[in-house]
Amino acid sequence: MFTILFTSIGRRVQLIRAFTESYKRHGIEARVVGVDAIPQMAPASYFCDATYQVPFIHRDNYVEKVLEVCVLEKVNLVIPLNEKEFLDMDDNRQHFTEVGATLLLSKRRVLEWCQDKYLTYKFFTENNWRTPKTWVGSELPEKPKFPVFVKPRMGMGSKGAQKVTDKTQLHYVLSQDSDFLVQEFISGSEYTLDVLANFDRRVLSIVPRQRLEVRNGEVSKSRTFRREDLLYQGKNIVEKMGAIGPVTLQCIDHGGKLYWIEINPRFGGGIPLTIEAGVDYPLVLHQLFQGKLVEPFVGHFKDNLKMIRYDEAIYF
Repeated sequence: MFTILFTSIGRRVQLIRAFTESYKRHGIEARVVGVDAIPQMAPASYFCDATYQVPFIHRDNYVEKVLEVCVLEKVNLVIPLNEKEFLDMDDNRQHFTEVGATLLLSKRRVLEWCQDKYLTYKFFTENNWRTPKTWVGSELPEKPKFPVFVKPRMGMGSKGAQKVTDKTQLHYVLSQDSDFLVQEFISGSEYTLDVLANFDRRVLSIVPRQRLEVRNGEVSKSRTFRREDLLYQGKNIVEKMGAIGPVTLQCIDHGGKLYWIEINPRFGGGIPLTIEAGVDYPLVLHQLFQGKLVEPFVGHFKDNLKMIRYDEAIYF
């Protein structure tokens, strides 16, 4: 029995279904376990083989309770989904190993580079990848060129991120939260790259997705998009960083030039499109866990596959 545990499952119904359906299709005996602070109110819990209640992420005994589930379910692979838990998970990496569970999560240096968006900016600039000029509040030029883009320095999601058109608006936004970053505004098409790296930090797969519509910070309309410079630069960025497992990169195409803006060491919200396009993440992760050699297959996916999303209801 191969058992995967997902944390903070929340609304990730498509992700859970992709894993359970893949293993059923390939005849792999597997269980998909989920944990959440309020599982009865987490839609994805109704699609897991088993679901457990754990404390909220910020509680001191959160990781301890997740470890207890790992022991009870004989979990093989743990996949955290919420960036707020990543550093605590990394601190307890050895404890997961001791109970027989492998943590599919990049190491601390990578996590810190990704969570602190100013460090992400520094990573891009120090390695000569094009990225929008970015300032913390204390470094802001006296006369910034408007419009600018303001976003939170830490964490996941896009809450508070916005285009700012003048100095008065900028001062107001920064007065609400001093931990915002101010970024050069770059217009153009936005792309998200779903990247998978093995345990040796070698990139196996990259699927670029063009973001056609975003709702509440998550992509609602998207399409796969084959473009060689996206594949080439994305591979170099992830391998230079040394990430493992799932990674999402974001960039903007401005006049044919790519500006890299985000790196997140986790599954992106649009990953079901990548899986549907032919990159069978569940199968590959099973093979990697078994120690099988998986050769890179970057660029092997169905191009121009479109995804539109809608809400469903669960009644209980």
